[in-house]
Amino acid sequence: LRTNQDTCINQKPLVHPAQKVKKRDLLADGCATDQGELALGRNLLVAFMPWRGYNFEDAIVISERLLKEDILTSIHIKMSELEVRDTKRGAEELTNEIPNVSEEATRNLSENGVIRVGAEIKPGDILIGKVTPKGETDPTPEEKLLRAIFGEKAGDVKDTSKRCDPGVRGTVIKTQLFERKSSHSRVEDKQQIEELQARARKERIALLEKRNELIKKLMIGQLSGGIRDLGTNRTLIKAKTKLTDAKTSGLDFDRLS
Repeated sequence: LRTNQDTCINQKPLVHPAQKVKKRDLLADGCATDQGELALGRNLLVAFMPWRGYNFEDAIVISERLLKEDILTSIHIKMSELEVRDTKRGAEELTNEIPNVSEEATRNLSENGVIRVGAEIKPGDILIGKVTPKGETDPTPEEKLLRAIFGEKAGDVKDTSKRCDPGVRGTVIKTQLFERKSSHSRVEDKQQIEELQARARKERIALLEKRNELIKKLMIGQLSGGIRDLGTNRTLIKAKTKLTDAKTSGLDFDRLS
């Protein structure tokens, strides 16, 4: 889980499916609890070494094992987002083909411009590649060179990629790409839902009719034990009445008792 302080905490369930629980039962252990008991940390041996008794240039000595075993460390999760919009000059685009950017800088980007999971990043690395159309202006000598090398499209767009913030280093653990549906696609989804609902209603009616036929076959020729309507509690067929096709044809089997 990601907290509001960008840290990562783990929760382990202590119950299993279908287990009955009551008030004050333990459901899960948190990141610093064991069987519901809070762990207050680790016992450390720390050496405080003042310089000849003076209170300046002091030293605090701890074991290197704290670093090797990641004791007293925590994992931080930082989210980076980037939106793609339709501008007056044209639509923005996610891509790994960014003008004036080397292949080394885009080696971890997929075709849609999103960095791959597992990539190690440092400040300035491209996380999401994006290009935005530029206005009609006189090209500079550099832009003319880019058009000659990368083609006409390279000079018409500018680099608006999302880059790693200063002071941030880490590993990419997850990426997600969301697409906003157009009005046309929403209409298609609504029509598809209506068709599925209509098909489900027809299948339900067919199943109920088949069920009623099977129940009637079992009932015909048998003596009734007394059949009543659940809603009105009215007796529909008296007890010890021989059931026939005519007597069972008008029965609603969902309301019988």
